[in-house]
Amino acid sequence: MDNQGPLFIGTGDSAPKGSNFKERQAVVTIVRDPKTGKYLTLIWNDDGRQTFVTGGIEDGQSAQEAAIAEITEETGYKNLNFLGKLPNYQAKFYHPQKDVNRHAYFQCFFFELANDERAEVSKKESDLHKPAWLSLVDLRKNISEEGPLFLIDYIVENNL
Repeated sequence: MDNQGPLFIGTGDSAPKGSNFKERQAVVTIVRDPKTGKYLTLIWNDDGRQTFVTGGIEDGQSAQEAAIAEITEETGYKNLNFLGKLPNYQAKFYHPQKDVNRHAYFQCFFFELANDERAEVSKKESDLHKPAWLSLVDLRKNISEEGPLFLIDYIVENNL
C-alpha cells in the first residue's frame, strides 16, 4: 500500500496480544464545528475512553465515502463540508470489541459541520458510545492514542 505513514503500536489495554494481526483498511475522521471551534469525539460506554470517529472501509466504498458513512452512523451528523485529507498512519493494536489484534491502515479526513442536522443513531451504536465535542486543549487531555495525537499535532502545526 502506498503512503502508509508512521506506525503506532498500542500500549496498555490496547497493546497487541500475541503476534497474529488481522489487517484492515480504515478511516479516521476529524470533524470541527465552525461555530464553536470544538471537535467531535466518541465517549465509549464500556471504558470511558474518547476517540475520533473511526471505522473500516467496506467493499465498494471509497475511503471518503466510508468516512462520511461512519460519522453519520455513529453520531447522526450528516451535513459535512470536506476540508481535506490529513496524513495517513498505521497502527497495530488489540481491538477489544472485536477480540482481535488489528494492523490498521488509516486514511484520515478533516471535515466541518455544515449544520447541526442529524439522523437518528441506531440503538446498537448508541449502546456503544455517545458523541461529545471537545476543544483542542481538551482533545490533548482526553485522547491518549498516538495516531490521533499525531493528527491533532498536524492540525495545530499547519494552522488548519
